[in-house]
Amino acid sequence: MGGLGCGFSVVASFFALIGLIPFLGWLNWITTLPLAILAIIFSGVALTQGERGPGPSLGLIGGVILLFWAAFRLTLGAGII
Repeated sequence: MGGLGCGFSVVASFFALIGLIPFLGWLNWITTLPLAILAIIFSGVALTQGERGPGPSLGLIGGVILLFWAAFRLTLGAGII
């Protein structure tokens, strides 16, 4: 589960970078936010089940950072730009 959460975090960061391009901010609604939330959920479940290794921690931290980054980016562009 931790590896899955970390993978979601990596894919969400890829789409967050694409969402930095002007007029592609709407991509954060469709890809970055849902993937970051999934990364948080899967990594949180892995941590509560006692999974060891860096995967769950990195997935959780990356998901939270991406969630805040996407929300910040959406507020700058009024949710669409």
